[in-house]
Amino acid sequence: MNDERIFEAWAPDGALWTPWAKPVLFANLSRFSTPAPSIDQYRSLDVSRIPSARGRTAIVVELPGIDSVLMGLALANLGYRPVPLYNVNVGPNAVIDVDAIAGALRVGADAMREMRVQPEAPPAFLLDANRMRPAKMLGPGKFDNRWIVMPQDFPSGTMLMARGIGEVLVVQRGENPARGDLAHVLLRWQRAGLPILSIDVNGTDRPREMKIEPPSLFRRAWYRVIALAGLRRGNVGGFGAQIPEEYEGGGVSGFA
Repeated sequence: MNDERIFEAWAPDGALWTPWAKPVLFANLSRFSTPAPSIDQYRSLDVSRIPSARGRTAIVVELPGIDSVLMGLALANLGYRPVPLYNVNVGPNAVIDVDAIAGALRVGADAMREMRVQPEAPPAFLLDANRMRPAKMLGPGKFDNRWIVMPQDFPSGTMLMARGIGEVLVVQRGENPARGDLAHVLLRWQRAGLPILSIDVNGTDRPREMKIEPPSLFRRAWYRVIALAGLRRGNVGGFGAQIPEEYEGGGVSGFA
C-alpha cells in the first residue's frame, strides 16, 4: 500500500473530519526503513471509561509516540474517527523520533479499512505528547522537527457543536494541565460552550472536568508569530528542517 492509500485509510474522502487530518507524516512513510511495530496491543487497551461513539463526545488523544496511534485504533474500534494531526517531517538526526508513529500508521491502515468507521463518526484528534520534547540536543546538523498545534488545526467550537458535539474529552497520561499550545485550542472550545473533560489512561477514575487556565498570549494578535519562533518549517509544509552550521542555540519554551 503506497503512502497515499495509507492516508486515505485514515482520512477517507467523504468523512466529516478528513479536512483536518495532516498528510505531512504520511507523505514521508516510504522513507522509513525500520521494521514496522506490532499494533496488536490496541485490542487490549482499556477504553471502558470512554463514552460511547454514539454520543456527543469529541476526543483529543494527548499521548506520547506510538501510544497515540494505538489509542486511535482502539477508539476507531469503538466507532470514533481518528484524525491524525502529526504535522511533522522526518530527516536524518531528527530530534523528535516519529519512527514508531509512522510505522503504526502504516500497519494500522489495514485495520482502519476493516473497521469501516462511519463517515459522520465523532472525531478523535491524535497528537504526540512528545512533540516539543526532543530526544536529542539541538545543534548544527540535527533535523529540528519539534512541532506544535495551533487553533486553526482544529474545527472551531461553533462547528463542533453544529455537528452535534456537546463535550470534549482529553485522553492523557496523568492529570496534568493542558500544554500551552493545546490550551489555546481547549480554552476557545470551553468559552464557546463545550465542557472539557480529561481522563488518565493509567488511572481508574471516570472522566473529570478539566479547567483550562488562559495560556500565555491567549488571543493576542502576535501569538502565532511568537509561538512559531525558533521552530523550523518544512519546504512542503509541516514542521522540520536541518539546523544550519551557524546555529547558536535558541528555541521555544513554555510548551513542554
